[in-house]
Amino acid sequence: MATLAFNLHPAQREIHEHLARFKVIFAGRRFGKTVYSVIRCYEEALSSENSRGVVLDDTSEVIYIGIDREQAKRNAWGYFKKFAFEIESATGLKCRILEKTVAVTLPPELGGCTIRLLGMDDPDAARGMKLRFAVLDEYADMPPRVWPEIIRPALADCRGGGMFIGTPKGRNHFYQLVEEHIDDEDWGIFNYSMDDNPLIQEDERKALAQEYARGSSDLYEQEIKGKFIASSGQLFTDKQFKIVPELPKLRYDSFLAVDLAGFVSDPDRKNEKRRLDDTAIAVVHAPTDSTRWYVGTIAHGKWGVRETAYRICEAAHKNKISIIGIEKGALLNAVEPYLKEYMARYNRWFEIKPLTHGNQRKYDRVQWALQGRAEKGDIYLVKEGEDTEPWIDKFIDQAVSFPSKYVHDDLIDALAYIDQLIPEKIGNFDLEAWEESTQFVPLDAVAGY
Repeated sequence: MATLAFNLHPAQREIHEHLARFKVIFAGRRFGKTVYSVIRCYEEALSSENSRGVVLDDTSEVIYIGIDREQAKRNAWGYFKKFAFEIESATGLKCRILEKTVAVTLPPELGGCTIRLLGMDDPDAARGMKLRFAVLDEYADMPPRVWPEIIRPALADCRGGGMFIGTPKGRNHFYQLVEEHIDDEDWGIFNYSMDDNPLIQEDERKALAQEYARGSSDLYEQEIKGKFIASSGQLFTDKQFKIVPELPKLRYDSFLAVDLAGFVSDPDRKNEKRRLDDTAIAVVHAPTDSTRWYVGTIAHGKWGVRETAYRICEAAHKNKISIIGIEKGALLNAVEPYLKEYMARYNRWFEIKPLTHGNQRKYDRVQWALQGRAEKGDIYLVKEGEDTEPWIDKFIDQAVSFPSKYVHDDLIDALAYIDQLIPEKIGNFDLEAWEESTQFVPLDAVAGY
């Protein structure tokens, strides 16, 4: 392998030293993603053996993939040619630079590997290639099938590596990729801001911050800080949910609803936990003289069936709840024996009310139960202590993203089930009590009038 010295700033060096086979870099503009990815392409192209012990020859290639070939050429081709010229200057050997096909082939003495620029406007162009390394630039703008169907199989012969780079664009398949592999040993996940690039002058940073301050703070967080920002959802905005430090001193009825999402059989099996949604346990305190909901907590996690039952019982006991609601079905059937076991063990009894979705789509059910209350400002989130409770941040994140196939909705779903437990009120008027009081009662049971 020929050795070349590349200058990396500290954040790039941190990525470079990580040993993961696949790396995902979601970062703000001008962090240095493109330059670093070009360097990695050359490092892999110059290698005679990769980090997984596979011997490499000129039958395998390195590819740099853009949204389309024109974008890839515009963003990276200049850097590829620049480093090719530096290799020629350092070694005295000639690289083959092909402008028309946008490719660089290293001299045979340096392994003869070809680095090729492709565009995903024609994803199938990469089919059949034998790859040792691939960079996917602006992955958020590529078709989701590009990686699993085309690029990943092409890396199998060489056990090659890959790198995903880009600035987030809402919660899409790029976000899903991060979420799926956050705990995977073969994957390195990196998030950096433009501020992590020391080559950007301080006065320019301040000028950009001031410019964005006059517009959208979300845009600044996304474009400069490199954060996955949820766009405003179809039903909710973050301003609709009020956070209060404690429950006001009023008379309440308390309710608990559970959205079961399957049970973890082995806590150490990360893949199993990653596939499951969270089970969510929502506790709501409803003042008897208003339509407000004070959400005390929404506990959530991936638990085994016994631990799930224990957490439900614990929440019911702590909040003095006599009726809990759980959607009827196989999961309720699985957890119910353990609920009864804990009730008997601790002599704490409560009724288990099976809930139904009434053949409604989740969107319709959530809309019916929560949207009107949220718009009226009737949903309050109760935090404890100085900092915002983690469940509150997660709940608001799910609410403003709903509905999204890339963001879970477990906490939203659990809260929506509360609607089936609380008697419906109109202002201070208890509709359920009125309906009971106006039931037809015949004066004469025989005559029926």
